[in-house]
Amino acid sequence: AAVYALALPALIAVGGIAFDFARMATMDTELQSAADQAALSAASQLDGSTGARDRARLAARNLISNETRFANDGLGRAIGVPTIEFFVDKAGTVAAGNDVDANFVNVSVTTRTANFALTPIVGAIRSTMRASAYAGIGSAICGVVPFFICNPTEPVGNVDPYYPVGVTPGVGIVMGEGGTQWGPGNFGFIETLGTGAANAAEALASNALFTSCVQTDQNVTTQTGNILNAVRDSLNMRFDFDPGNASVCKSGPCSPSTNVRKDVVRESGKCEWKENPATDTNFQSKRYRPLTDAALSTSITPEIMGHPRDICHSLGGTSYACPSGRVGNGVWDRAAYFRANHPGLDWQNTTGLGATVSRYETYLWEAENVATRLANKAGSGGLTAYSTPQAGRCVAPGLAPDPSGIDRRRISAAVVNCRRVSQTPGLNGQKSIPVAGFIDVFLVEPSIDRTKCDGNKSGCGDSYSSQNDVYVEAIGAAGTGQGGAVAQISKRDVPRLIR
Repeated sequence: AAVYALALPALIAVGGIAFDFARMATMDTELQSAADQAALSAASQLDGSTGARDRARLAARNLISNETRFANDGLGRAIGVPTIEFFVDKAGTVAAGNDVDANFVNVSVTTRTANFALTPIVGAIRSTMRASAYAGIGSAICGVVPFFICNPTEPVGNVDPYYPVGVTPGVGIVMGEGGTQWGPGNFGFIETLGTGAANAAEALASNALFTSCVQTDQNVTTQTGNILNAVRDSLNMRFDFDPGNASVCKSGPCSPSTNVRKDVVRESGKCEWKENPATDTNFQSKRYRPLTDAALSTSITPEIMGHPRDICHSLGGTSYACPSGRVGNGVWDRAAYFRANHPGLDWQNTTGLGATVSRYETYLWEAENVATRLANKAGSGGLTAYSTPQAGRCVAPGLAPDPSGIDRRRISAAVVNCRRVSQTPGLNGQKSIPVAGFIDVFLVEPSIDRTKCDGNKSGCGDSYSSQNDVYVEAIGAAGTGQGGAVAQISKRDVPRLIR
């Protein structure tokens, strides 16, 4: 009894300390949980639009009501959020000066106190605590096809791998080009389903939007080597070409679009498409072939004309008249196109078109009424230019552009700041590189060899385009549906705690 009597004060003290330590630890958890939830709520509003920071502050303070049951400082149960700071970078070293730059948020909650109740020196010991959390948006792009281009507006001397993407909607882009490289060993491809040409061909061929995702704040891996020969069928079958190699459709079906307007012809009942140069000695009138970097004379109406390149790209070769080289200016021969395909139409004053209409907008307008706007045209030598798919043994039936589905002539591409990548160790061979953003592009023409002829029938053996060219028109930012129809990849944004 005497021993227990002597030990009892110590046992009570130990029990009191345990009780008060548990109170302190639980209050710390309450405060940190409140800071975490407030930071996540704020981060969910950081979409770069006007008012994003104000919405973030409102969400942090009002979206979730956090309380403490273990603070006994007389300040009530509610946990306040007095401090909210916004930053540009993940490290939190550069403060955000506007809504566009606010990518991350740091939240600190009100300091609270737990006065110890059962320790031997009652009321003389207390624990004062506060908590903070740092959060941002984690984004992933899913269904990416294996293309990348260099950011055309990246400045010389850029050191920011995420310098904003500057691709104007409506401009033409030579995405893949013969043997031209964006950097040593890099012809404009990234790995998506895996390494190798077969995986790239499958990713481009199937109607399905593949579930493989790429985090936008992480790197992608470049696919080295010129694999355009391997993926050409995958691109051209979207224009109603016979895929030739059925293995690219193992994740099929692999459908064309319902609008496959193009500048080639074929014999009825056969799968082979032809440029037919033998009978087309004057390509200005038979096929669209400009002689200078200017629109065709109004006296010339091409017999067969698909959606053309920007005029500054239309002379072929690699010495472009476009100021940005492989990225054009969005000026294409609209007048010649509508003379050839929609004669008599006042297209500049037609709803859905207009004087500055893009090729993609024209394509969508045509697809709205296949029967009247996509009539087949007879060409030279008994061949026909088919603007709608000739379903049967050659290809799968056409798939119409669907506002709630997919568009077979709309694909997505990564945009990379190549000047930054070109610094040591450089874009040389296979590399893991950061992506500045993703854009949706419109497939303008099939990838085939085309000859070039002029009115004097000279130079007919010259190359106008290569079967390894991939020519597209920029539509807008990927994952947004910008430019009409639906985005061809899905963007998933999830707020996440960083620290």
